[in-house]
Order: sequence, then structure tokens, then C-alpha cells
Amino acid sequence: MLREARQHMYEIQLHPADIRKQVRYYFLSRSAFRWLVGVAATVGVLLAAGLVLAPLGLRSLLLSSRLHALSQQHALHREVFAERSRGLDRMEREITNARARQQQMSLILGADQNSEAGLGGFPEAPAREYLDADVRRAAERAHKLGSDALALLALSDELATFARAHNDLAEAVPSICPVPVGSFVLTSPFGNRTSPFTNTSDFHSGLDLAAREGTPVLAAGGGKVSFAGRYPLRRNVRWWRYGNVIVITHGDRYLTVYAHLAEVDVRRGQVLRRGEQIGTVGNTGWSTSPHLHYEVRVRGNGGGEPMPVDPRIYILDYQWSGHEELLVSGRNAPVPPFDPLPSGMSGS
Repeated sequence: MLREARQHMYEIQLHPADIRKQVRYYFLSRSAFRWLVGVAATVGVLLAAGLVLAPLGLRSLLLSSRLHALSQQHALHREVFAERSRGLDRMEREITNARARQQQMSLILGADQNSEAGLGGFPEAPAREYLDADVRRAAERAHKLGSDALALLALSDELATFARAHNDLAEAVPSICPVPVGSFVLTSPFGNRTSPFTNTSDFHSGLDLAAREGTPVLAAGGGKVSFAGRYPLRRNVRWWRYGNVIVITHGDRYLTVYAHLAEVDVRRGQVLRRGEQIGTVGNTGWSTSPHLHYEVRVRGNGGGEPMPVDPRIYILDYQWSGHEELLVSGRNAPVPPFDPLPSGMSGS
């Protein structure tokens, strides 16, 4: 019970539920009363605000927990995306290598095949739209690689069909390294160079593969020996400089030359399979150190004099640096003037 007891005082009476207990009286000044009312009002407001804000606080805590979970999920997705991107890098390298090998096989078999068909074009963009630019680019890249892979498979099927239809040609192609892989160093490539004997520029029609004397020399493809031995000085001085030399004809299209040999293990007219030993690396003729001079010569479709080509294009069991540039030059580069084969060497 509250009443104004005196002119400037308020009386507060507390009546206990038990009537046997004494009533308590409290007297408050007007200022104290106002202070008490203010505190009560403040507590009431705070309680009311707490009732309103408590659900919001709980919701904020739930949202914060959800945001943390989404952040972790986003980080995991970025890791997966990075791994997928690395997978696209690996696929791109594999397709590039497979494309180079397909071009190489097409070139050495003489298959009339457009190696760029369906490759490097502009495939349709993926139907799904992505908000993230990185994801969108990755999806477009994956779509293009898939298109390239399908085109490459189609070209490879065509090439396999061609090889089956020309089995004799496939057996004859000089496609392996003439000395064991790992036993040589390329000291002079195909093309223009400075002669070690005259110090003038000349055309080197093959490869010089430095190796220990006695290293086996192998037939690069199946064929028939058209010359074996030392060419007579009186008949052709330039070919006499090759020392002990073997020439193998591989069908009607290819011919290989192996020069500066120490030993000649085959005879004229002998039929060989790819990989058979025909001699050993030596230092005969005009040679500054033991090495094999190796040439590949190719006849055109109309026959005629076999022309030297870069042997690296035809070797399938060894990966040369600048492989794609070699393929481009093999298709397009004109051959400078070269020494034709002497009579009795071409097998024709």
C-alpha cells in the first residue's frame, strides 16, 4: 500500500499474507520515490527489450555458426576447384603430346590427314551459366578440351585404319633410334651448320649421334640392305668420306644411311627387321670422334631422288626438345641442295 503520509513524504506499507505478522512501514521522500520509480521503469524497459532482442541474438548466433560452416565449405570448394584446374592442366598437356604424336605418325606414314581438324577451334560454350568468372573460364576450357579430345580420337581412328590398310609401310617406316636410347649425345642436328673440317657453312643432311666406339647400331625399320662397306674414293669422294657406311631401303618410300661405322655386320641384299643390329659405332672416314651419322631420305609419291629429311621427326622412341617445331618444319621447310645418292646405293 502506498500513500502520501506527510506533505513531502510517501508511506509504503507491506502487509504479509499471514495476518499474525506485523505490517512493515517505509517512508520515502518525494525525490527517493521518484528515483525508485525511475529504476523500476528502467528495469521494466530492459526486461521488455530483453524479451524482444533475445530471439534476435539467438538468431544472430545461429547465423554466425552457419556463416562459419559456409566459409569452411567455400574453402573446401576452392581447394577442389584448384585440384580440378590442375587436372585440366594435365589433360591439356596430355592432349598436346597426343596431338604431336598423331601429327608425327601422320607425317611419317604419309597419310593425307588434316591434323588440325576440330582442334583449336571455337566450340559452343557450356549451356550452364556460372556467376564466378574463374569457374566460367574453367568450364569453357574443359568443354574445349573435351571437344579437342573427341576430334583427336577421330583422327587417331583414321590413322589406325590407314596403318592397317598399309601394313607393309608401317613395318618399313624407320621409326626407332638407330643407337640405344641413353647411349648417345646429339652433337650435330639436321640443317645448315659450320663444317668442322672447312669452317664454312654447309648443309648437314642427317644427325650426328656421339657414342662410345662399339655401341650397337640398329636398323631403324624393316628393309633391305642396298649398300654395305666403304664407297670407292675414285667414284665419289664425298661418300668415301663417310667411311664404313650402310644404306637400307625401306619399301618404295624410305631409305636410311648409317655412316662412320667401326664394324659392318650385314651384306648387300640382306633383308632386315626393325631393331636388328647392323654394325657398331666407329670413327672411320672424315670423323673427329666416334659417332654415328644417320640420315633418313624420302621419295615423293612420283618417285625420283630420295630427299633428306630431319630424322628426329621419324624417331618415336625418343622425345626430342622442340618436338612440335620439328613437325612444322618437317611439313613446310624446303630442303636445301644436298648430295644425291651414288649409283648402286638407292636400291632402285
